[in-house]
Amino acid sequence: MTGHLARLHAYRGLLWNLALAEMKARHRQTALGMVWALAQPISMMVVMTAVFSIFVKLPAEGAPYFLFAYTGVLTWLLLANTVSNGLPSIVANMSLVTKASFPREVIPLSKLLVSGFDFFVGLCLLAGFMVVFDVPFSTALLVVPAIVVIQILLIIGVLLFCSALYVLYRDLGALLPLALQLGMLLSPVVYPVSVIPKEYQAIYMLNPMAILIEAYRSIILFAVVPGFDNLIVVFVMALAVCGGGYYYFKSVERRFADVM
Repeated sequence: MTGHLARLHAYRGLLWNLALAEMKARHRQTALGMVWALAQPISMMVVMTAVFSIFVKLPAEGAPYFLFAYTGVLTWLLLANTVSNGLPSIVANMSLVTKASFPREVIPLSKLLVSGFDFFVGLCLLAGFMVVFDVPFSTALLVVPAIVVIQILLIIGVLLFCSALYVLYRDLGALLPLALQLGMLLSPVVYPVSVIPKEYQAIYMLNPMAILIEAYRSIILFAVVPGFDNLIVVFVMALAVCGGGYYYFKSVERRFADVM
């Protein structure tokens, strides 16, 4: 594993170039350019705010539901967009895979950089919304980078596992949208954990995304740092998923060219 990581680090330039090329291609010849990075979270947040704060009237634990929904949507989209775009990335670049020698994980990881850029832009907009809704900035925000690192570790594991599995089993392409929809419903993206019956909350919080979304909201909206125990638990879970996903990717990497 150490050797794989060292080789990946040596090809970091290729990783950045692939991500940069995709961002340039995506925003080329568009009138709004990078503003499109905000279109998805804002549109989802507006619809959810209308539905769940006006019609259904879900609780938002004292925070403006607009910010409550936006924080959850932004966090979830970092995972969903990365995995959706990264799933077919190896297959889409099979000509490069079969003709050049480089760490194949560079290809799906470049998708994470692209989604990460959108996430960063979304966080900047969230800061603006906090000013508009008079949500104070606190020292608790210094913990946000640690939560982001934990989420990235989780996403890397899921991304590498799914992108490698898709090369071998294309059925995953049809199953992923359903899995992401179910995952969103089973995560507190548009509702607080408090609506889950207490007898089921322990099981519910086995979902690492539930812990992460609640951590983001606790820090950003309420200036409360999550319990150290919860952060340790989700960090260990994310580290295990990251290591397992990377191990699986490298174990089947030699079969990619044979499948095509």
